[in-house]
Amino acid sequence: MRRSIHFRVLVPVLLAVVVVGLVTAVMSYRRAVHEIDELFDAQLAQQVHLMLALVHDLDDDEATPPHIHGHKYEHQLLFQIWRVDDGQGKLLIRSPGSSLAWPDGVAHDGYSEARIDGRAWRAFAATDDHGIELAWAALDLEFRDHLAAEIARDNMLPYLVGMPILLLVLWLAIRQGLMPLRRLETELASRSGERLDALPEDGLPRELTPLVRTLNRLFGRVGQTLDNERRFTSDAAHELRTPLAALRMQLQVAQRTPDEGERRGALDKALRGADRMGHLVTQLLALARLESNGGVGEMRPVDLSALAGEVVADLAAMATGKGVVLELDAAATAEVRGNPDLIRVLLRNLVDNAVRYARTDGHVAVSVTAQAGQPILRVADDGPGVAAWEREKLGQRFHRFGPQSAEGVGLGLSIVRRIAELHAAELHFGDGLAGAGLLVEVRFPRRS
Repeated sequence: MRRSIHFRVLVPVLLAVVVVGLVTAVMSYRRAVHEIDELFDAQLAQQVHLMLALVHDLDDDEATPPHIHGHKYEHQLLFQIWRVDDGQGKLLIRSPGSSLAWPDGVAHDGYSEARIDGRAWRAFAATDDHGIELAWAALDLEFRDHLAAEIARDNMLPYLVGMPILLLVLWLAIRQGLMPLRRLETELASRSGERLDALPEDGLPRELTPLVRTLNRLFGRVGQTLDNERRFTSDAAHELRTPLAALRMQLQVAQRTPDEGERRGALDKALRGADRMGHLVTQLLALARLESNGGVGEMRPVDLSALAGEVVADLAAMATGKGVVLELDAAATAEVRGNPDLIRVLLRNLVDNAVRYARTDGHVAVSVTAQAGQPILRVADDGPGVAAWEREKLGQRFHRFGPQSAEGVGLGLSIVRRIAELHAAELHFGDGLAGAGLLVEVRFPRRS
């Protein structure tokens, strides 16, 4: 059973109030008993001292105090005054209800507790300076306990009466405090799946502001991801439609033409179209993985020079087939921290693009250097290049700036730009070899 925040806050607070109230009641009762004990002990001692001071005015005969209607608690007090002559004790005066003999258990000096007529009493006894007059006074302990309980009950009565009021005030306060959370819940529940605008932060309590800001950042990332997916799907569909139509057309030509040479030419064009589609699908999958993962993955030291040598060796056959001279100038050590698989994809796309756009019998130069501890990768070609005012558009998806005869699909530099961003690397463009072509420079961050 899932409990609400209202319940989770209200119940512990009420339990705490009840526990504190009970502890307070127990402590109040004990304190009241202690204070009453002290007060009554003092009164007993004072009463005995007063009786001893007055006993000198009495004769030797027993005196009976007059029956005067006093206080309802007066019968909870007992006292006796005795005179001792020649070792014999004589009762001079006693309180109404007191026996004619000295009660058993009552000490002849100081405080004591005794049972008189089946009830517990607290007594105090003392003699005068001459040791002749002897007096004692006693208080009913049941009366003491009754009085302490009444004091404790009177102290707790406001608390018991105020408990329902406190409960109502707490309930209303917690309900009012949770209103911003309910409004936030209502706002989120009323939104459609496509609504990803930021939640308002005005009037929010301090505790909810971080939550709303986190949700707004999440909405922003989700919105950006959805926009990327929509744009990616639209662009991919557009780019796939053209080569598919061309491939279908070439296959129809090959199917209908009776001329063997024309059929062979159509099939060759269809094969190149299929290769281009295969390259496009590969690039699309690579870009989709980068966009979906949103992270670099495992990071470790990578030897950029060694990785560049492997990529250049892999693409050497492609460059030779096109008559392009592909050369590598790599520093002995140029170490970066990153994902080796992603950096390999970055290198392969840069070198592949350079070879594709280089002129026939052209030149592609790959270099890896380290300047002041910062690894720098450069890939330059001598192809048609890109005008300086258009280079800021490089890396946009499906935008091609070279001749349409090149077999690129406009995704290579998009993938390169995304991988560079994931590695906090800077991407720069410039003039290629001998003032022609394009230079792509990737500056990786210095290693700490």
